[in-house]
Amino acid sequence: MVTAAELMAMHDHSHGAWGLLFPFLWFFLIFGAIYFLKRRGGWAGHRLDSGESVLAERFARGEITEQEFRERKEVLRGRKA
Repeated sequence: MVTAAELMAMHDHSHGAWGLLFPFLWFFLIFGAIYFLKRRGGWAGHRLDSGESVLAERFARGEITEQEFRERKEVLRGRKA
C-alpha cells in the first residue's frame, strides 16, 4: 500500500501539461509583443525626423524654394553649397 507521503513525493515534481504549455505561452507572448511593436513602428526607438525629411516637408508645403532646398540639403550633408 502506498502512503500519502509517497503519493505526494511521486507527484511533487510533475507539472503535467502546464509544464509543456508555459514555455510555448512565454514564447508566443514575447515574440508576439516584439512583432506587434515592430509592426507599429514602436521598436525603432521613436527617432526624431532627420533634418532632410523636415527640409523635404517644408519644400513640399511651399515654405522654401527649390534653390533653398538644394542649398540647405547640401549643408545638412556636410558639403558647402
